[in-house]
Amino acid sequence: MVDVLAVGAHPDDVELGCGGLLLTLRARGYRFAIIDVTAGEKGSRGTVEQRAAEAKAAAELLGATARECLGLPDTKVKATDGAVRLLAEALRRYRPRLVVSMHEDDRHPDHAATAQLVERAVFLAALTNYEAEGAPHRVGRVIRYSRHPWFAPDFVVDVTAVVEKKIAAARCFASQFTRTEPGPATPISAPGFFDDLLATMRTFGQHAGTRYAEAFALDGLPALPDPVRALCPGRASGEHPSGA
Repeated sequence: MVDVLAVGAHPDDVELGCGGLLLTLRARGYRFAIIDVTAGEKGSRGTVEQRAAEAKAAAELLGATARECLGLPDTKVKATDGAVRLLAEALRRYRPRLVVSMHEDDRHPDHAATAQLVERAVFLAALTNYEAEGAPHRVGRVIRYSRHPWFAPDFVVDVTAVVEKKIAAARCFASQFTRTEPGPATPISAPGFFDDLLATMRTFGQHAGTRYAEAFALDGLPALPDPVRALCPGRASGEHPSGA
């Protein structure tokens, strides 16, 4: 059982999209697991074995409780009944309070399909009569990530304190992000890739008055019993903004 389940289409998606969030939550005592929907076997660089070893190293660096691959076909992810059942069973095993998913507005078809897969699985995993292994489990909330600068988030998370470790976790996937490994040149293996990633997080950080942030879309409206504490965390309770 974990507090948070993070889902990505391919090994490295979670690290790039929400690695900072996971590190921040881990520092606060929350437990999380990672689900890779595919093994990334159709990637231009790296073998399945390499990517599995890289995923294991990255998960250890992030502090994940567990990481597993659903084994769906790379480049052909679809929210079929069988795929949904696999993820619903994982939800019933891990029983997370929060699910961190990919965003459906993504040009990579596997990313958009993963968002749809998560949406169906979260709903069906809660149904008593849904035919899947495990006791029904209702997720408290789903949030969605995207690393693209055009993403319009509902909120951001300050990851300044952990950004170096997030980048280190992503760099575990050396087959994908460096050209020292064999394989054709790709945009993500270009030397400036991580500079671009940091620039995007820097842009989102401006929304929160911090240096680096990750951005998320919220599934539904939040209920805030204490908007002051939720929205103005930097001010102590009872402290007047003028100092009086």
